[in-house]
Amino acid sequence: MTNPKLGLIGILTEEAKADFWGAMSTAAAIGYQGIEGAERWLLEGDVGSNMRRFRALGLHAVTLSASRESLRGELDKLIANAAAIQTSHVSVWWGPCDSEEELLRDAGLYNAAGARLAAEGIKLCYHNHAHEFKTSWNGICAMEMLAENTDPKAVHFELDIAWITMGGADPVRVLGSMAGRVPAIHVKDVTTIQEPDRWTAVGTGIVRIAPAIQKAREIGVEWMIVEQDRLRNLSPVETIMASYLNLKEAGLLGG
Repeated sequence: MTNPKLGLIGILTEEAKADFWGAMSTAAAIGYQGIEGAERWLLEGDVGSNMRRFRALGLHAVTLSASRESLRGELDKLIANAAAIQTSHVSVWWGPCDSEEELLRDAGLYNAAGARLAAEGIKLCYHNHAHEFKTSWNGICAMEMLAENTDPKAVHFELDIAWITMGGADPVRVLGSMAGRVPAIHVKDVTTIQEPDRWTAVGTGIVRIAPAIQKAREIGVEWMIVEQDRLRNLSPVETIMASYLNLKEAGLLGG
């Protein structure tokens, strides 16, 4: 078994807006191997040339972003864009849990769209926040219900270990319960779960980072994606460097 490859989402967003290739070069030089959310730039202009330059930096497009609306009406476009940026994952970043009926309708949507994507060699992934673990019906939390009512061959999960923690669940247990359905995880940290937006560099908070990554390794997770929703005391470049170095110091990078 090897540790998942290291990716990045957000943090350098403003730097990418100002100088996309400079930001990508910085991330790659530090040691990041993949980027989420890069399609907004990669799909502009000469996509083939963009991808050659992107891959020459040693970077991969980990996933293509999607919404529930795009799954309903833009599947052909999603498939084409995923092929263009050479990714085999499409991720839905948010879904509501306002009622059991709504959640089950969404499960049906994910099953249908996921089956279509799977036929093209693409994995549909659902990304959690805290509310899927805080909301329950008849003792079953929304995340468990979503997993139980979706086809493992069609619907996968890009689990966020910090949001799981903030939802009151154990990321190690959740990862173990979804073995075989988790191609990627988001790795981030918080200083407390008692207050919102207390984000901090990976390895400087309370999330069980090392045990979660070790479990991810055991179940065959391919990517771990560093994220920090709001900066704390460091600059964006300092933040991605600190998270990288903390993971490296803990022995959680590489083989």
